[in-house]
Amino acid sequence: MDMETPRLIMKAITMEMGKQLVRFPVTFFYEQEISYVTDWPTNALKAELPLYLEEFETGQTSYGFGPWILHTKYQKDMVGDIFIKQPSQDAAQAELYFDIREEMQGKRYEDEAIISICDWLLKHGIETIHAFCKPEEEEKQEVLTRCGFKKLGQIEGLIQFRTYRQLLPADGM
Repeated sequence: MDMETPRLIMKAITMEMGKQLVRFPVTFFYEQEISYVTDWPTNALKAELPLYLEEFETGQTSYGFGPWILHTKYQKDMVGDIFIKQPSQDAAQAELYFDIREEMQGKRYEDEAIISICDWLLKHGIETIHAFCKPEEEEKQEVLTRCGFKKLGQIEGLIQFRTYRQLLPADGM
């Protein structure tokens, strides 16, 4: 499943893509026709990916509720990833985590990606979206606020944000 924004291509990671990323990351970049980088995937994604693949294979999660890769539309530069978790398949809520490569930060790619992913979630029956980031990740907090999320406070060492049923368009979108 692919989505496009004016500047990005976003792809939900399939079983085959996930296995390839775990076992043969260089081949993954080649097969996906994305410029190879050494600072992606992050350690967090590497840790979550096997769990996602197992849940996906056993039917405990649905396609799209897991990691999405983000790359630029024309240059095919790796931008980063968004990870979507759903507490249970019948829940009308989801959790969103995102990581943008350092050299891609500040270009508002994350705004485009979050707005598009959240629109997709809302069209698929999700009514409440929670997003999380670390207290020191001020730029991520600003992105979430620009995208219409409301800051709730700190939970288990992370800052929690939430939006209901709709997002405000990000500045300039």
